[in-house]
Amino acid sequence: MITDNQIKAMSENELAYLYYALNTEWTSLNMGYDFDWYILKVFRNNTIQQILNKHSANLTDENKGITMEILKKLEANY
Repeated sequence: MITDNQIKAMSENELAYLYYALNTEWTSLNMGYDFDWYILKVFRNNTIQQILNKHSANLTDENKGITMEILKKLEANY
């Protein structure tokens, strides 16, 4: 699960991208209810890494950098 410290360590841009990637994955799974911040916090780090890797395949270098920063901060603040 994502901790408050991990969330606090991220920039607004990183949080926005993380929210976007997880929301996109959640929606594609037809979970039956809307994605929200409380759902973001229950994802495990290894699940997030897989989702970010999946979504980063077609990203620009700048956005791939954002993905890497998110993963670093998730690991460092675990």
